[in-house]
Amino acid sequence: MKLTEIFKECKAQWINAIDEKNHPFKTFVLSTIERNEPKSRSVILRGFDSKKMNFTIYSDLRSNKIKELNNSSSVQLLFYNSISRFQTIVRAQMINMNSDLKIFNTLTEHSKKNYTSSISPGKLIQDPYDLTFGKEINFCQLVFKAISVECLQLKKNQNIRSYFEFNKSWKGFYIAP
Repeated sequence: MKLTEIFKECKAQWINAIDEKNHPFKTFVLSTIERNEPKSRSVILRGFDSKKMNFTIYSDLRSNKIKELNNSSSVQLLFYNSISRFQTIVRAQMINMNSDLKIFNTLTEHSKKNYTSSISPGKLIQDPYDLTFGKEINFCQLVFKAISVECLQLKKNQNIRSYFEFNKSWKGFYIAP
């Protein structure tokens, strides 16, 4: 497989993940840094700009990831499709954090509720069914710009691994799997 085809395939997977509810790349792992320790969690891909190579997610403003991103904007995004056995690791920088209520207002009522809980994410609680929701909105949109993309296609006969980095334009290399 040619490098240009691999990079196009990555982009196609992210584009498809936006529209397809059960696409394997819809849910991915976001890793941040806290006191030199990696912190990973699953998040939902909400937007992807294939020209700018920007990835968008939503978060509660009070979550630990926001504190971690305020200290270091460097992240890794890990996508994996277990059916095609295709993995991508994106090294990125957070380039935008905003609390645009226009975006919040486009969410379903169920999704909106996730950003109005009375208790901050990660806090100890006695009973998950006692959680209450209020009027305060703790929604934010996070945008990450890709710096590099590493792809691994697992195959029976020959695994193919490639690396792409941005330096005025995207350039790709094959690397040993």
